[in-house]
Amino acid sequence: MTDDPTLHVDTIRRLPLYSIAAGFILATVMILFAVTGVEIPGVGLGALGMLPLAAALVDAVRLRHKYLAGAESHDDGGDGAKSDSELQEWLVEQADSLKTREQEINSRALALQQWMQFPDAIDFSRDEGSPEEQIRHQQRPVEDDPMTRHDRELFDLIEAKTRELFDSIKRDAYRKDGETGKVFDNKKIREDVVTLVSDVAAIYRPGETSPLLQTNVEALARAVGRASLRLLVAVENLPGGLASYDFQTLYTLVIRAVKTFGLYKSAKPYLDVASGVLFAGRVASASNPLTLVAWWAASKATTYGASKLGSHLLDQQTVGLIRQLVEIVAIEVASIYSPMVRYRDIHWIYGVELVHMASELTFSDSARVEAMKQLAALNLRDEYGRVSLMRHLAAASTSRPSNYNPPKSLSAADRMIVAERLEAFLLAHVIGDEASRNDKSSIEDWKASASERLEIQFHGGQTDATPAEQIERCILALAAFALHHFDNEVEQAIQQVEQTRCWELADQPTRAKLTAEILDSPPFLYHPPAIDPEGELGEQFLDDLVMLAAAARKPAPPEAGRALESSELVVLPPWSGEEAIRLSAYALRADAGDRLKRYCKSNNQRLLKGANQSDVSRPLGRAIEYLIGRDLERHSLRCVYPQATIKSTGQAVHLVQLGSTLVCFSLDTTLPDDSIAMVVQSQCELADAVVEKVSGYLRSDCRVRFADGTEVNLTGSTLSGYDAYFAPLLK
Repeated sequence: MTDDPTLHVDTIRRLPLYSIAAGFILATVMILFAVTGVEIPGVGLGALGMLPLAAALVDAVRLRHKYLAGAESHDDGGDGAKSDSELQEWLVEQADSLKTREQEINSRALALQQWMQFPDAIDFSRDEGSPEEQIRHQQRPVEDDPMTRHDRELFDLIEAKTRELFDSIKRDAYRKDGETGKVFDNKKIREDVVTLVSDVAAIYRPGETSPLLQTNVEALARAVGRASLRLLVAVENLPGGLASYDFQTLYTLVIRAVKTFGLYKSAKPYLDVASGVLFAGRVASASNPLTLVAWWAASKATTYGASKLGSHLLDQQTVGLIRQLVEIVAIEVASIYSPMVRYRDIHWIYGVELVHMASELTFSDSARVEAMKQLAALNLRDEYGRVSLMRHLAAASTSRPSNYNPPKSLSAADRMIVAERLEAFLLAHVIGDEASRNDKSSIEDWKASASERLEIQFHGGQTDATPAEQIERCILALAAFALHHFDNEVEQAIQQVEQTRCWELADQPTRAKLTAEILDSPPFLYHPPAIDPEGELGEQFLDDLVMLAAAARKPAPPEAGRALESSELVVLPPWSGEEAIRLSAYALRADAGDRLKRYCKSNNQRLLKGANQSDVSRPLGRAIEYLIGRDLERHSLRCVYPQATIKSTGQAVHLVQLGSTLVCFSLDTTLPDDSIAMVVQSQCELADAVVEKVSGYLRSDCRVRFADGTEVNLTGSTLSGYDAYFAPLLK
């Protein structure tokens, strides 16, 4: 029981303080006179006698008021120390304190649950002993996993089981005839799942007859929980809200998709891309996981027809689900025996390095938002890991990349992709962002540490490859660019590469060898070749890359074949090939801005061939490319008038003629991430439009009245006459 200070103060106040003081004074005076022998006069004795009486009267009056106040407080239900209002305030304070404490405990319990799933999600503060012990604890890896060597066997097994599942679904082996039609064969499904689980367990527990008996209920329950979450995320990524479909309908869609692709070999690239196994499937191409596959589907528009594009896109995504199903089960079983298998992955290593970059360098708000978008697009093997990375990014704290060993878990090609994507982010959102202020030494320090962890040299390091090997690397990189950023067929990519000067530098046996290699194992992912930077071959490669990027039409958008409606807003993302050109120039220590200017100039020459303009702005060129790409009949561009206004509103617009159709549209270039917003203001056939001359002193303008009544004023040229400048509209 603790002492109450309030009780002590109240006790002191109830004492006869004046009487005690008077008695002390009287005793002191009497002792003083007794010691000195001085006689006290009669008046003094009378005064000393009255002093205790006066003090007693004062104490009586004072203590009476104290007693009455205490009695009233007691009668009102108080404790003599606090009034009702004070007691009520005290109780409210205690209740709030308990509520706050409860919230803290609940928050810590939730954090503990996340921490049990992913230990690095929370860093609980604790006393680790001496500073040296704390440093050793921080530098100690999460787990020195002896099972790393089995990962390759695991992914070979996933590949084999995916092939088996593909073939079984194609034969409809998981359904049998029932009384009311086709029903699921539960025995077959159970046998295949048990076989997959047992085969994975045997990899990490070789020689044991019953490896599943070596685990426990908690590990199994957590693995099932993680697998369920990943499966939900995978199904929700499918277009059309398929997550809410019943199993029978979903399985029917899967069968249709498998039969559409036929052979497993022909479906293999789309199994990887649609399921996000390939890094470019989620991050390297775009934040939208459907973009790469959607562009491929749109490029087949002339073959399949516009009406089948939606179903074909759905088929590709559904085929990707087959790979995800096998991988989710296999990874979660493997994680029971080797928990670090979830983090020996290119997506995870990139996310960890990106978050660590945000803690080492100064990120603007826009850069941090972009980093968050990329983390959301990663195909991680543990959704709790995504939560952890998001929390570290928000708090600008390190994700401890030294806890993971990329050289032991990733191939050199994967680590090179991670380094390239980190450099691309650094170039676009840190160095190129005026709001992010970072000194050169900080950037170089981050590069040095990241390069040491990845064992990949940043910024185009020297190579020990021979000149012939470097030429081969350039040719393979050009083929990968055509496959990755144009989504061409392999034969088309080879034809494009054969037009480059790098191809001419190779001898005939090398050309034949590379052609066979590209046909047998197409390089679907592009990254700059590992060649000596600032050399003649590097300059030649960049020239070929610019030529290749500008020589062909860009992949058609997913909505190709559907006519644009008036007032429809379309957001035009930047073409991924432009980012590849900039990154390649940066890696080979060339002027990235100069290479992009060359690309835009060459692209305009192709785009505006036969039109009345020889050059247009980059945003206008992207809009024209988009409009042409939507047209399945491949109508040619007849004319472009970049300076125009709507008569009624004065809004600045552009006017183009595609085939026989006039299209008037406006552009907004203020969107983030170099995107452009395009709004079609009006469109009609040229034959249905009215073209009028607006005469002036120095030049004559033109007015076009569309079929819907919209009037657009086109600015004329002071160097060319009206009939010459507006000839395409007057014919």
